[in-house]
Amino acid sequence: MPQRAPTTSTLMRPFVVLALPGMYLLYKYNQYRQQQMETARRRVTERELMHLNTKISLWSGVVTSSRVLLNGVVLSRGYAKRPDDGCRRANADIPEEPYHCERRKKKKSNILHKIKLKIIEGGTNFGTPFRNVQCTKKVCKEVVVPEPKALPPPVKPVPPMPAPRPGVQVSILGADTSLGQYVALLLKQCPCIKKLRLYEANEPNEECHRSIFQVVEDLRHINTNCLVQAFSCTCNELERCLQNSDIVLMLENGYVSQDLPLETRFAYSAPLVKHYTDIIANECPKAFIIVCATPVDCMVPLVSETLKETGWYDPRKVLGSVAVPEMRATTLAARALSLEPNYVRVPCVGGTEGNALVPLFSKAVEYFEFSEKNTLMMTKTVREAPAAIARSDGDCIKAAELSEAHALANLVTKVAWALLGKDVPRVSGFIETDARQIISPARFIANTVEIIDKGILKSLGLPQMKDIEVTTLNLALNELCRRQEMVEDWYCKYCSSTCRLDTCQTQFFAPKEFHRFDDCAYANI
Repeated sequence: MPQRAPTTSTLMRPFVVLALPGMYLLYKYNQYRQQQMETARRRVTERELMHLNTKISLWSGVVTSSRVLLNGVVLSRGYAKRPDDGCRRANADIPEEPYHCERRKKKKSNILHKIKLKIIEGGTNFGTPFRNVQCTKKVCKEVVVPEPKALPPPVKPVPPMPAPRPGVQVSILGADTSLGQYVALLLKQCPCIKKLRLYEANEPNEECHRSIFQVVEDLRHINTNCLVQAFSCTCNELERCLQNSDIVLMLENGYVSQDLPLETRFAYSAPLVKHYTDIIANECPKAFIIVCATPVDCMVPLVSETLKETGWYDPRKVLGSVAVPEMRATTLAARALSLEPNYVRVPCVGGTEGNALVPLFSKAVEYFEFSEKNTLMMTKTVREAPAAIARSDGDCIKAAELSEAHALANLVTKVAWALLGKDVPRVSGFIETDARQIISPARFIANTVEIIDKGILKSLGLPQMKDIEVTTLNLALNELCRRQEMVEDWYCKYCSSTCRLDTCQTQFFAPKEFHRFDDCAYANI
């Protein structure tokens, strides 16, 4: 017969036969090890219990016999008063002795006594369950603060903050120009302004621009909460426009070219600014006035003198705008340094235009200074920027109205947030100097100030400057003094030309004496 090929089971059969005895021996060995371990563990536990019971019984007998011999009384088992830690525990103890001996010392608890207490109390080591031990709540003692041995450190009083207001009301005088319309467009988007009033200073010219009422109708379509209203000079609505205003923005009247001399521009705009100030003193004397009519160096002293005449002058509420030249100087310095303009700021001191303007390029970036040549070149560029832009003006359109509107809108927004008590911004402005902070021959000077809800808080003073900047500032102060003298002369001539003062000056023969010219002039009115 042919033989069959061997299968896999036939080949593995010898190996299976050899492996079975080894597996059986391994199983028996493991079983034997487990029995040995259980026996050893049981022996240790029984031996410990027997040893402990022997010692405890022996020691208890010794103590009992000694007490019976000494006291002659029957020992009774009880519980002693141990220092209680807040929890009632089953602690074995001995009662008080009837014949107490002061010389006998209290016996200390040894290790056997502790083991005995543990056995009586019960535990998992001896197969008894835990007892139900409840803890009573401890009464916390009041912490007595000791009196200070020295005076407490001085605490700086926090000034009371005013109640928040929903928004401010802004009046723009001269909003009929393109600059006024652009400023109104930007302020319409400001959330801190609840009402915006636009005043048309000139009669509308159809060839140049739209009527102020058309502009207001256009602005009302913007989806913001700011309410926009229009007022015109043809209806004599200046008083209505200024009623209950919080901020008054004075823009220049018409299109006065910057190429004209400063005296000509001042003579053209001064009567209108004087008229604006008189109405402000009657309708909103506590409003914050921002003067943007050029030349600002001359208009701010004129507004101050007019308010002094009415008795409503507050130097904290009058600010001349230096936002436009500061914006130009900052942009120029940022381009020269190839930096973001948001990280650069060039403060302007002195005046607001021409030779009176002094931009401090040394303060543009910390730890960096321009060379003297570059400083003079950039200063000249900033001073001549208005004249250079005026050469590209059209008949009814100015070339730099968009940038100027952006700078003025930012200034008005900062002042609005400050009046609401939500910010304390630092801005550059043309203000009246304080002799306690700045000693200057000029009564008015451009400087960095802080604004709060009550107006200008303080002037930060002139910073430390380079030698070239100090020399330029000295020349600028002389120019400022000349311009302010021109304003005072014009104001005296304007007041003396009125019919009221002419009538009063003819009645100087009254015997009554006066100490001031104003008292003499208005005594018989």
